[in-house]
Amino acid sequence: MNQPKAYGTFTKRGDHTFRKSAYIQWGDSEQSLGACLLLNPGSADFNKINPNLKVELNTVGKAEGEIKTDPTMEQLILFLKGIYGEGASLVGRFHIYNLFSLQNAKSKNAVDQFETLVRSDEYEIRESLIPLEELQSHPWILTGWGVEQNPNWKNLEQIKGMWMSLIDESKVPTFGKKHKNSNNYYHPCPLIPTRRPEIVADLLAAYKQMLESISSNPV
Repeated sequence: MNQPKAYGTFTKRGDHTFRKSAYIQWGDSEQSLGACLLLNPGSADFNKINPNLKVELNTVGKAEGEIKTDPTMEQLILFLKGIYGEGASLVGRFHIYNLFSLQNAKSKNAVDQFETLVRSDEYEIRESLIPLEELQSHPWILTGWGVEQNPNWKNLEQIKGMWMSLIDESKVPTFGKKHKNSNNYYHPCPLIPTRRPEIVADLLAAYKQMLESISSNPV
């Protein structure tokens, strides 16, 4: 399999850093291999992400380029290997979308910050949404924004609904490991490393189930 590389686009507003887009690239093709919808980008530590981008970001307020793969990306790479086979020669892009683009490694703190920024009009709640045509360019989308809930997270629930409405409109097949008591989906990269192989296996099973559903119910 070709060695994948990751790329990101970032902006900085005040004290906050936002990852506006990210994808994992195999080879040179721009063809989509799939996409995922997660909660938010992780750490904004550019000493780990790419120190050169940190200089550009702090100078002009935006930057884009190659970045170091983080644990979530490594999990997604394993997932793609599971779909196509360890030795397959992949060519294309896997796109990573987020419910909101604020970078913060701790999900609870990230959501609290997101809620505050939306309420203070410092962040437009629809900012993460993409054009319908872009969404329809993907063969499928994996949902995995996490299962933690809080009654105060009103804006988070709103953007989830907006994304799911967009996905429904697009007719793009979607799947994930759903929580049994809510409309939430487990994140593909658990905090406990020993649980990560299990979630990859669960997601591969969900992917297979999605394919079987499509083949038995053709449009």
